[in-house]
Amino acid sequence: MKKAVKFIEQSEHSECGIASVSMLLNYFGKDVKLNAIRDYYGVPKGGNTLFHLKSILEDFGVSAVGAKIDDPVQFFKENNEPCILFWDYKHYVVFERFTGKKFVVVDPALGRKSYTIQEFEQHFSKFALFVQGVDENAQSKIVSEKSENIIWKILLSEKKLVFFLIALTIVVQLFGLSIPVITQRAVDNHLLIARDFNQMSILIAVGFIFLSYYAMQVSRNLIISKFQYYFDKHLMTKFMNKILSLPLNFFVNRSTGDLIFRANLTSYIQQILSSQLITTAIDILFVIAYFSLMLSYSVQLTMISLSAIGIILVASLVNAKSYQAITDKELSLYSRVHRTLVELFEGMETVKSVGAEEQFYENWETDFHKQLLTQRQKSFISGWIGNISTSMQFVLPLLITGLGLFGVSQGTFTIGELISFNSIALSFVVPIITLMNSYTQLLVLRSYFGKLSEILEQKTITQEENAIELDSYESLELRNVQFRFSKFEEPILKDIHLKIDKHEKVAIVGPSGSGKSTLLKVISGLYQATSGEVYFNDIELSSIRQKSIRKLVSVVNQNPSIFNLSLKENILMNSANIDESLLAKAIEDARVDEITKMLPMGTETLISEGGMNLSGGQMQRIAIARALVKQPKLMLMDEPTSALDNISENYIMNRLKDYDCPCVIVSHRLNTIQHFDRIIVMNQGRIVEDGTHEELMARKGLYSYIYSGNLQLDELEEVSYAV
Repeated sequence: MKKAVKFIEQSEHSECGIASVSMLLNYFGKDVKLNAIRDYYGVPKGGNTLFHLKSILEDFGVSAVGAKIDDPVQFFKENNEPCILFWDYKHYVVFERFTGKKFVVVDPALGRKSYTIQEFEQHFSKFALFVQGVDENAQSKIVSEKSENIIWKILLSEKKLVFFLIALTIVVQLFGLSIPVITQRAVDNHLLIARDFNQMSILIAVGFIFLSYYAMQVSRNLIISKFQYYFDKHLMTKFMNKILSLPLNFFVNRSTGDLIFRANLTSYIQQILSSQLITTAIDILFVIAYFSLMLSYSVQLTMISLSAIGIILVASLVNAKSYQAITDKELSLYSRVHRTLVELFEGMETVKSVGAEEQFYENWETDFHKQLLTQRQKSFISGWIGNISTSMQFVLPLLITGLGLFGVSQGTFTIGELISFNSIALSFVVPIITLMNSYTQLLVLRSYFGKLSEILEQKTITQEENAIELDSYESLELRNVQFRFSKFEEPILKDIHLKIDKHEKVAIVGPSGSGKSTLLKVISGLYQATSGEVYFNDIELSSIRQKSIRKLVSVVNQNPSIFNLSLKENILMNSANIDESLLAKAIEDARVDEITKMLPMGTETLISEGGMNLSGGQMQRIAIARALVKQPKLMLMDEPTSALDNISENYIMNRLKDYDCPCVIVSHRLNTIQHFDRIIVMNQGRIVEDGTHEELMARKGLYSYIYSGNLQLDELEEVSYAV
């Protein structure tokens, strides 16, 4: 039987191509992770082409060829090997096999799915990428790092709790093991017990056993609760630390809804682990103990019990495999539904403005309906296959009692031994079923943890322990800097050479999409240059401690974020110890005082999430005040006044001139930056002009054309290369 293609889920919309490549590489024996491919090649904003995917495969020694297929049925009858398919003219999937009636496809967004010939032809977009040969000796350009066993590390960090939990579970199980033996002795010696004990002494003994068992179960549950708390704390803390240490470009194509969904999986993981993992290990030990005890009573009845358990095992294994496949699909659909809801809530103003309520509802309803169908399918499998175990557990005592009575009548064993064996057999079956349920749950856990570990294994920005601490600003220099999101993209920034000295006020201008905002992000360290170097005070940026850069540099983004905090907290952010006089000055210079006058509690007024109760101009003023209050040594501002009226803009820009710190501003309003020391003109990712307003106007180049307002968009390329 041909081996299956291992499902690897894409984590964002643009990486279906590299996820499909990962699946194909693993199928052909190349052990590589999606994270490693993403880190090395990057993901273009619009996704990959088949040529990109072919290049990646060939880097791993897998030769591939693209082809157009007009008759997929005939073609895949003759070429029934996994390959990458172009799907719905916008997506990539992996073809696994053709059965003659159905096509089996592994979709990086939805998991494994079967299609009829008609359905397949509706989705298949005629183009595919086929593997021609595999060079087993090819050296890969990238090496996937070995996964860290996070669960094992957490268990080791809480050794004492785990030890007590195991000890109490063993004692509880021993209690359970002793009850059948006590019952057998009591039944077989009922006359002696009736003679030597009265009812009160029996009640006291049973009461003592009850209290002991109750105390141990309560203690065990308390330890489990404590373990759940620590596990959730460790895992969620690790997740949050990882998220906060990831570079900004990790989030460029990521859905907020999907990231929230992955974060919430930590609670599901700890529930499964705390309730299943430890008890499963102990159940295995006690299954052996119960089995040995059953054999000592009757080999014949033990074999009958094993036959019933064999049926339970087969049913449970079938159920577990089906359950995991559906869980993978269900998680993808949960994530999509969550993503749609977050996008709707975050963009409600736009949705209502353009009347797109019905479109969003249809998108949500489609995914939600698929989710419900998947849940129903899951319940259907549990109902038909899962209940075989329950039914067999129900009928087993009758089977043992019915056949065991023949042994009693023949004097093979006593009635007490039969009752005891029945109890032991049930006790034997329960951990078997628990084990199989645990197996199912652990497969589900693998699906959950796969989605979480995709984040936890992501590479972070690492710095040496001896990274340099900066406390002043002298100069900033970029030497031959290039930046791009993927190896397959044209660089967004090309051959950037720029130096900004102390006290210089510099403006960056140019057409939309020319790389101005990206340049600002590279300067601030939010994006790491693909090649070239960025220097602060003649020290390479990568050698400087990031926290010291954040203290020295204030950044005003193009779309500033306003949080569900008070106005004062929104301004102070990471500067809580700032003197009140500095806060008052920043508020005045950014004209936030005009906002506070209109708010009922002034600076203590709570702002709604995303600044929904503020205008765009008000949010920009708060962002500018946030930058000024830090008393930065360098200010980087991306369109900081684009939503302001002319009076407010001129007021703020004049105040900025008075600050004794260098400032780099991206602006489309050329009339506000004429007085700047230098104006950098960008086009198509390059710096094409550099000088003062007067110098640039005299050159009659791109700046002069833009300033004059007589330049058409189709003239930009011609002008940029003429200067």
